[in-house]
Amino acid sequence: MGVVKAGVVEPGVVELDARLLGAGPAALDAALADSLGAPVLVRIPVDGGPGTMAPETIAPETIAYLRRLPALTLATGPHAEAAPVDLATNDPAAVERWQRGFLRSPQAAVSAALLLREPAADVWTGLVDESSVYSMLLASREFATWRAATPPRPAPDPDPDAPRVRVEHEGRTTIVTLTRPGRHNAIDPRLRDELCAALDEAAVHPGPVVLRGDGPSFCSGGDLDTFGSFPDPAAAHLVRLRRSAAWRTHLIASRLVVGLHGACLGAGIELAAFAAHVVAADDAVIGLPELAFGLIPGSGGTVSIPRRAGARRTLELVLTDGTISATTAREWGLVDEVVPRADLDARLLKLAESLS
Repeated sequence: MGVVKAGVVEPGVVELDARLLGAGPAALDAALADSLGAPVLVRIPVDGGPGTMAPETIAPETIAYLRRLPALTLATGPHAEAAPVDLATNDPAAVERWQRGFLRSPQAAVSAALLLREPAADVWTGLVDESSVYSMLLASREFATWRAATPPRPAPDPDPDAPRVRVEHEGRTTIVTLTRPGRHNAIDPRLRDELCAALDEAAVHPGPVVLRGDGPSFCSGGDLDTFGSFPDPAAAHLVRLRRSAAWRTHLIASRLVVGLHGACLGAGIELAAFAAHVVAADDAVIGLPELAFGLIPGSGGTVSIPRRAGARRTLELVLTDGTISATTAREWGLVDEVVPRADLDARLLKLAESLS
């Protein structure tokens, strides 16, 4: 079919003729040669029959090429779901939503797609990979642009000297509670360190563990006023690994019960998704807002969430400008059950008792 170039839909977005997938990696390279100098979203319309882009109909070397392609790949059309790409849909509204998310922070979007394509061999390796990419993005133009437009304006805590985390014991159950309700339990360095200490204590204390939050929300994610506060990305990477609440949560996952309510954003769902038992109140709203800051999930979300909801759902959540409900989260497998807000604490303790 000769040399066919990918068509430019708009800057950063190109459309690739699906027939090129049958022509092999060289043809794909030639088609995309002018497009891969910067982060790009590659759209592939699939209008043929069900087998048009099924993996069994595409040469292994072409599938390998797509797995290595440093771009976000999206198949569209009625038979897109079988395509060996990052995202697939027949919903034009979803295409528009994901494309809008990509264009907001192309570098971060492609970085997330690359991380999610191949699951890490183990949790620790996944956390190291995620932290490496997150720390790199702290030095990106996209993050710098967001930080310049959103200068830190720390609001005083109602009680700045109060503990950020409370640890209690009820029988054999350890109850760890985030206690920064005035800031929706946003995680700043002090809360992070106190949570790590609490999880270390829980790791050596036999019995089930309940993780919950005081106030209107379980956890609204990282405290935005502290983003980018490390002296350099390399230092941020090492501190993130040394003080990893994600790793500590993983270590006790089989006996951990997490209760979600209110805002559960960023770390508020990334940490919870490691647990074997996640219960959401019916008022819980869940989202991954990091792309808006030029970043990717940095609290273990590229490891924990795919294990529950799959890589495509995780990438959807990264690219989506908004949140999902507790009901949708249950349909996706992100939470195990949804209960009325008034019943949440009792349900957490009952589940913990059953683990005993």
